[in-house]
Amino acid sequence: MEDKSIIADKLDDLEELLLPRRRTLLTWWLKIFSYFFLFAGVVALALYPLMFLMGNDYHVSLYGLESSDKRSFITLAVVVLFVLKGAASYGLLQEKDWAIEVGLVDAAVGILVCLFVGLYTMFGTGSYIASFRLELILLVIYLIKLLKMQAIWKKSPAGYK
Repeated sequence: MEDKSIIADKLDDLEELLLPRRRTLLTWWLKIFSYFFLFAGVVALALYPLMFLMGNDYHVSLYGLESSDKRSFITLAVVVLFVLKGAASYGLLQEKDWAIEVGLVDAAVGILVCLFVGLYTMFGTGSYIASFRLELILLVIYLIKLLKMQAIWKKSPAGYK
């Protein structure tokens, strides 16, 4: 009876050795976007308080949400979206256990914002044509990639601890 449990433990160890490291699961385009949004998230987090301290207004835009007034809700929403993207990027690049879940939330929120902006353009402004956001295609591809990686990510060892 004990022999079976020893063999099962050895098989589990062998399976863990055969799994790829988490970083190898990231495609080249996912790494490029992750580095970009990690930088953008840090910049957004640093610039938002500086806008109030220095009295400057910067034009911010993401997913069709645009604003140049530091006191507007849209500016705050864009900064929060950039910080969310930065957190997901950090988690993916550093092979964190929570990275896929945050990435899925990031992709879902991005898709919802893109759909909202498109429908608002159609119904809110009186236009009869909804605006189509190219980001929507990229976000759906990102979502699908994360869903495919999710099971392997949880089993794979992280390179950093």
